[in-house]
Amino acid sequence: MNTMKRELTFSYAAFVMGVCFAFIMIPAAVFGVKIHVMFVLSWLIAIPLCMRLGYTYKELQSGMLDFIPKCIMPVLLILIIGGLIGAWCASGTIAYITALGLKMINPQYFLATAFAITFICACFTGTSFGTCGTIGVALMGVAAGMGIDTYWAASAILCAAVIGDGLSPLSDTPNVIAGATNVDVFKSVIFQLPMTIPVILISFAFYAFMGVFGDVPMADTSTISNLVIAIEDSYNLGVWCLIPVILVFGLLIFEFPAIPAILIGILSAIGVAVVFQGQSIVNTVSAVWGGYHLVSDNKLIETLFSRGGISSMTGTAVLIIFSFGLFGILKLCNVLDVLVVPLTKKIKCRLSGVVCVIVLGFLANFSSSASFSEVFTGNIMTTVYDKAGLNRLDLTRAATVGCLVFSMFVPFTVMCATVTGFLGVDPVAMFKYYVSMPLYLIVILLITGFNLDKSLLAKMSKS
Repeated sequence: MNTMKRELTFSYAAFVMGVCFAFIMIPAAVFGVKIHVMFVLSWLIAIPLCMRLGYTYKELQSGMLDFIPKCIMPVLLILIIGGLIGAWCASGTIAYITALGLKMINPQYFLATAFAITFICACFTGTSFGTCGTIGVALMGVAAGMGIDTYWAASAILCAAVIGDGLSPLSDTPNVIAGATNVDVFKSVIFQLPMTIPVILISFAFYAFMGVFGDVPMADTSTISNLVIAIEDSYNLGVWCLIPVILVFGLLIFEFPAIPAILIGILSAIGVAVVFQGQSIVNTVSAVWGGYHLVSDNKLIETLFSRGGISSMTGTAVLIIFSFGLFGILKLCNVLDVLVVPLTKKIKCRLSGVVCVIVLGFLANFSSSASFSEVFTGNIMTTVYDKAGLNRLDLTRAATVGCLVFSMFVPFTVMCATVTGFLGVDPVAMFKYYVSMPLYLIVILLITGFNLDKSLLAKMSKS
């Protein structure tokens, strides 16, 4: 039975949104509480506030159940990618790529090679935290031995880690943003390339330039050599380790469906682990679920390659589901629609939409959580973009800049505080050393403002 609904004013919509997100953000920012829990508990705040508008609980529950299925595909991808990471750790795929990167170290071009190695590791492990806490720490030790400025070394490592994190389909960030905006994660990653490739090339050239004109003494690189030896002792490395990578990316390039492509990557990695690494089928399949656990005398290597598994991604999947439940309630009651009216009026073109997303994403980082920023910005701005007739791919790319890249300029976010803590540098003092972060803003504004990616956007929208 339908009841009379009260007219929803902008002030009440803002009140509902403000109370819900204060309930989520304050415990997370002040006490470090998991926002996953706060999102599901926030339903208890949203439900009575929306019932005051004349909605019954059954109607609100229907709103949740209608909205949550929209995130099922991203959630499935996230869980399967977790299994892929576990399988690739067991097969030696990630280890082989990491070893190749570490062998690139050149003292004269240390900053450039550190940038390249960190980027490769972040891309193929899907974690900026793990990369900075392992390879990053080792590179900082080499930099100290070479007399290279600590902050410039950290600059190369952190910039590369953030770029790799934002570009890797194995990372939480692209998957959370894709889930919040209901966009295919692989399309989102591909659409980032016109922005990210120039950032990578300019950053790499900058660090290489510093190596050419800087006075870099030869130094002991035994730390890196020991890491390579430890990797080679832990795995039977060879080109066979690349079979799963070639299969997955080859299939995706030829527009094979993402889920079957990833599953083929998992199955092939299981085969490589059993045939070439001497792993049992039971242990390898277990790694797909619970992650791979490497035993090594080198703790850095043990930490770097002991990861993955479907279960490791359940936190991210649950966060998306719980947040979609909340936004389903707010969507049913038109809270989101009313709130975005002023934004919709201001957004007249792609450029203004991108600027709005970046600003909102950056401000949402003051919750201390980049994950919250991604979920909040993605859900709010999806409604705005749809009403303004803009493409959600623009939204996902801009959200990467505002929510991930610019989180490094909010020193108390989990992202910034953790990775700078690993490297032993002050998060605020690092601001002026970030080379890639301002480049992101310049490049995305140029590309969007002059429609330099118009043909790619049209192609991606049709596929």
